[in-house]
Amino acid sequence: MQRLHFVICMAICVLSGLSAHGQEQPISVSLDARQQLFEQLAADAKQFDARNILKKVVRVAKPSVVHIQSRKIVQAGSRRTIEEAGSGFVVEIDDRKFILTNRHVVFPTVADGVKISLEDGQKLTVLDINSDPSSDIAVITVRETDLLVPSRIGDRGKMDIGDFVVAIGSPFGLTHSITYGIISAKGRKDLSLGTQGVVIQDFIQTDAAINPGNSGGPLVNMRGEVIGINTAIASSSGGNEG
Repeated sequence: MQRLHFVICMAICVLSGLSAHGQEQPISVSLDARQQLFEQLAADAKQFDARNILKKVVRVAKPSVVHIQSRKIVQAGSRRTIEEAGSGFVVEIDDRKFILTNRHVVFPTVADGVKISLEDGQKLTVLDINSDPSSDIAVITVRETDLLVPSRIGDRGKMDIGDFVVAIGSPFGLTHSITYGIISAKGRKDLSLGTQGVVIQDFIQTDAAINPGNSGGPLVNMRGEVIGINTAIASSSGGNEG
């Protein structure tokens, strides 16, 4: 059974120790010294925040990411449907803006079964969806193109194993969530990861946490550039196990 844990805060406090005679000895920290430590941590935190490249990466990449809610047909010929969440991101081609995602995020759906929203919750009107089963890519045209913020596309060929990356998406429907990791491998092929029928395979493997709902969202380098689409999960449970 999948469980999603929100880890709010964990603190481990060592309260006492043993003397050479086996007796407990109290540990005392003067209030003045503790206050000085708090002040020093506050100063250090400001310097850390100024250098924190992850915050800058998220700031430039996140506005281009959209949340996709799809009402899918369970089985051909059946009226039964299910709701699934996914992600996408904005690209600009020849001065025209589109939304790029995975085909399996938006197919097979019922008529008007794809709903798209921006980070601030604004809804977009879907006009057209074109897709390529061989690469599991879908391109979505929406009416409100003036609201779209295009992402910057990076050169995945310049990425090396061990480079840091950020995944942005809607795991378990939790929109615009951020996870962080490294490139674990490049050029993965001949994989069966829930993307059956995908002929064109040249996957980047990452240890950044990817869960259902991340599909279609961007994988971003430390320059804030998109270098891949989060497509599939390799795990026994169907969720991230890292």
